[in-house]
Amino acid sequence: IKNLDSALADFTHAINLFSTDPNYFYWRGVAHYNKNEFDKAIEDFTAAIALKSDFPFAFNDRGSSKRQNNNFEGAIADYEQAISLDPKFGLAYNNLGSAKRKAGNFTEALGEFTQALRIDPANYLALNNRGLTYFDLANYENATKDFKKLIELKPDYAYAYNNLASVFIKTKSYKEATEWTTKAIEKNPEYGYAYLNRGIAREMLRNYKGACEDWNKAKELGVGNAETYFNANCTN
Repeated sequence: IKNLDSALADFTHAINLFSTDPNYFYWRGVAHYNKNEFDKAIEDFTAAIALKSDFPFAFNDRGSSKRQNNNFEGAIADYEQAISLDPKFGLAYNNLGSAKRKAGNFTEALGEFTQALRIDPANYLALNNRGLTYFDLANYENATKDFKKLIELKPDYAYAYNNLASVFIKTKSYKEATEWTTKAIEKNPEYGYAYLNRGIAREMLRNYKGACEDWNKAKELGVGNAETYFNANCTN
């Protein structure tokens, strides 16, 4: 939906004309979601569900709206309902895994991401999220496998390169971390967190000038804790 305000007006007009059609409530909810108006989105998805109780997309998107409001319990319930209505709904499994990961249920989250990948092995978001969950659990071997597989699947996905670099930083393989963050930056020169990580790796390799340059760039790109690194190491 490109012009969200226009879309909202159109869907509202359609709802006034066809108040029993759940699709118009659903699409207005999507527009509210894309405007970060999550409470309004929840109201519209709820209205769509009231009109059509077997509407897996409405449950899934209401779950995502609740997750944005940090209502992880409600989000999990909605994702599970979406899956019960459509057991092959790979996106809902991925979203359920994300909600469980945010709630700290890492082991359960792994199972949801794995199920999403069984349904669609090319689901790069589930692969990235499973790698992040392995990272949360300090299972760096499996995290590395997932991020490398993700890079093979989606070579231009800069996040995968930086996530892999995070593993190498944790395992104190700073040369490799520098190489992978540099690749992330090549894919996306405006990716501030890649500069932050490369700065950390460069500092550990005693390349202090390069580290400060990276942290300063990350700071310019709006990475909050980059200023902390820069001020602590580069202002004397």
